[in-house]
Amino acid sequence: MSLAATTTHQYSKNTQTTQLLLTHWREMSRNASNFYFTMLFPFIMFGMFLGMGKILKDAMSGSGFDFSTMTVPMGLCLALTGTCMTLTATPISDYRQHGTLRVLGTTPVSRTTFILTHLLVRLVVAVVLSVGIILVGLIFDVTDIEALGRAVLVIVPSCMLFLGLGYILGSLINSGQVAANITTLIQMIILFTSGVGIPFIILPDNVLKILDWVPTTYFGDLLFWVSGSSAQRHSLGLDFAVVGGTAVIAVLAAVFIFKWDAGD
Repeated sequence: MSLAATTTHQYSKNTQTTQLLLTHWREMSRNASNFYFTMLFPFIMFGMFLGMGKILKDAMSGSGFDFSTMTVPMGLCLALTGTCMTLTATPISDYRQHGTLRVLGTTPVSRTTFILTHLLVRLVVAVVLSVGIILVGLIFDVTDIEALGRAVLVIVPSCMLFLGLGYILGSLINSGQVAANITTLIQMIILFTSGVGIPFIILPDNVLKILDWVPTTYFGDLLFWVSGSSAQRHSLGLDFAVVGGTAVIAVLAAVFIFKWDAGD
């Protein structure tokens, strides 16, 4: 049953919310290849960097950069951006492409209810994935148990940031496949501008000064803090301020841009 057909016949607000949550989950996981890739990719990259760290450490007799310290931050980055951005922009673009959002605008479903239920499903999945990454990190002794508590403080503002960005992209792109491609490209850019895909220690000072103006640099700092790494370049307060402030801007922009119909 389509989203429009499901919600049109809901008379109870609670039932309507439940149906929306279930429908958002089905829509998010409908594209099986995209969904499972997003779920598994963080763990695949975790394993690759863990192996790379061991190989390089053995080859260099324990000296040099330890790539295993990047495993948890990279896994968290891919989990949060994939779930909250890619799996948000793609379904929204699909809804728009097939006219579902236009039909929804004629139903009792409010825009606020639609957005909040949509965000809640992504937030839950992001939390589950993040916990999974940290637990794997504990198994391989690349993080500590306190990372679970630190992650709680970081996941919410980070999710809001990328959910807002996902809604902006989904509101501007009318093709689910195009949205998936663009968000994947943005995800790769975030990996490298946050420092979790390439260690900042190898970059020249001029490049680092430029990256200091990019919000994802501070997002990466928070991910290193979660993992217990000492790779942070800025104060914790500044990291939270930049990520939180950018998240507020992204959410406000998403609310302003999102419409049931592109012509509204």
